[in-house]
Amino acid sequence: MRLIPPLRRMPLIRLLAPLLVLLMLAGCIRGETAADFQVTLFDGGDQLRLSEQVRETALVVNFWYPSCPPCREEMPNFEEAWQEFEGQGVRFLGLFVPQGFDTEEDARTFVSELGLTFDFATDTGAEISRAYGLQYFPTTYFIDKGGKVFSVEIANLDKATITRIVNDMLDG
Repeated sequence: MRLIPPLRRMPLIRLLAPLLVLLMLAGCIRGETAADFQVTLFDGGDQLRLSEQVRETALVVNFWYPSCPPCREEMPNFEEAWQEFEGQGVRFLGLFVPQGFDTEEDARTFVSELGLTFDFATDTGAEISRAYGLQYFPTTYFIDKGGKVFSVEIANLDKATITRIVNDMLDG
């Protein structure tokens, strides 16, 4: 039996460790009740409380910030998916998490410039992202009508992936 010398194993461990952590995080959250939160929406100042919302619809919550390149890249995909699902028992929420120099005004400007029509709010003080154990951007939580986490995606999502997950979630 040939053993790999310890020094040659280290790079492989360093490469696989983050992947294993991501898989464990996503795996242990699925099926759990999503942490409740309340936010004030950008458009009109209405309130959205998760525990009240999920009685009526499923919720797709995308954590993002304006200077995050993958976050910026995926937003049009969320808009296209939202246009497809609007009025079909699911609501989309872009949750701006203040990072670095990004402000809520930057987030509002970005939403306006791209003509995004789904709901947006600010995670003031990053309290919600902490409650959800968020570590990477973008991260999207798909929460079913029962308030359970259906899926967690730590990636730049394309429209086909968003659509597939929402359809699977709605089919239950």
